[in-house]
Amino acid sequence: MKTKTVLLSMLTALCLGACNSNNDDWLTGIAPESQEQAETRHSYKPVQLNETQQAINAKLQEFSWKLFKEVYANRDEGINLMISPISLEVDLGMFINGLEGETLQEVLKTMGLESFGKEQINDYFKTMMTGIEKADEAAIFKSANSFWYNKNKTANKDFLSVIQTGYDAKTEAVDFSDSKTKDIINAWCAEQTENRIKKMVEETSEADFFHLMNAVYFKAQWQLQFVKSVTTKQPFHYANGSTADVDLMHTKITTSYAETDKFQQCVEPFVDNAFQMVFILPKEGVKMEDAIPEALDCLLSATAEVYPGKPEVKVVDLYVPKFTSEYTESKLFAYMKNINPSLCFKAGELKFFDDPVNDDSVLSALQKTFILVDETGAEAAAVTDIYHLGDSGIKYETVEMRLDRPFFYAIVESNTQCPLFIGYYGN
Repeated sequence: MKTKTVLLSMLTALCLGACNSNNDDWLTGIAPESQEQAETRHSYKPVQLNETQQAINAKLQEFSWKLFKEVYANRDEGINLMISPISLEVDLGMFINGLEGETLQEVLKTMGLESFGKEQINDYFKTMMTGIEKADEAAIFKSANSFWYNKNKTANKDFLSVIQTGYDAKTEAVDFSDSKTKDIINAWCAEQTENRIKKMVEETSEADFFHLMNAVYFKAQWQLQFVKSVTTKQPFHYANGSTADVDLMHTKITTSYAETDKFQQCVEPFVDNAFQMVFILPKEGVKMEDAIPEALDCLLSATAEVYPGKPEVKVVDLYVPKFTSEYTESKLFAYMKNINPSLCFKAGELKFFDDPVNDDSVLSALQKTFILVDETGAEAAAVTDIYHLGDSGIKYETVEMRLDRPFFYAIVESNTQCPLFIGYYGN
């Protein structure tokens, strides 16, 4: 553990020191002083996990990328996509507290958590989410939970108690036959995401059972902002073979960089280095999905006990397109079943209410996401809904990384590498 902490601290110090130094070679024709530095408050408090929580975190990272690979493999052509693993996982964390028997075990198996009990998992999410929210005063990360259930049913008191105390969830019995109920739920989603996710529920019916929801919102400035005057129109080579000019931002940054025969990967830190955006660019001719496993191994190496040394500190000549993307994914449970074919939802093992849930055919998980990336920083939001309806002066090697063709990205908490958002841009 000490080895990991020392190495991460060294890497962070190198990056911070180099990024904050005046470098006459920063960018031809642009003085270093014109590159704006966000206000540094030195308030970063890394998320601290105990041994059990670290083990859960590692398993959930694997689940996150497996799920993203399923979403990517089954995507509709011609769209960009992004999921929020942490939003889904927190929602599933609440969800498992209403499960028993084989259903519970199969959900845990799908997430890789079959060796852990509910209390351990609840404790992990409480520690992780509280830690991320308090990680840095210079960045915004907030998370909120809610459980909207049919007023004609009696909710299980034990379930309500767990999600209220462990997840700080808002719980409310509502009239699903009233058309205004969907507006109330959607207003909650909009409030929690700064109006980035405004409409999760299209309609409700008196036969509906519940909506179990998590919302997350993130906003932070880059540690060193891109210079707007350097942003130029340059060609982007889209996944369908077409090319169009886009606003391509440009900077040189001293940061963590990794390269294999399948991809390039670099880290763009946000202010105070509490959060990072990871860019993953498959090499020419390499399928996007073939780069994901190695990229995951590279990310996990940052929190491994034995540091493999694959990522190195280098000066990255980085080109990134400005972009905004919105995405809706309604088949999350189907993709989880691809990960674990034995995943099942037995009605008799759903214990959200005192009365048994007699129809499990319409149990679903929906997620909507939003991201904006520009010269100043990034803003991202997501809402997940599980619902049941009735029927330094140091010189480093310089490398170029030009994101002018389809690429992956992730926003992660720096110390745990917990993925808050994972996305694909190529259309």
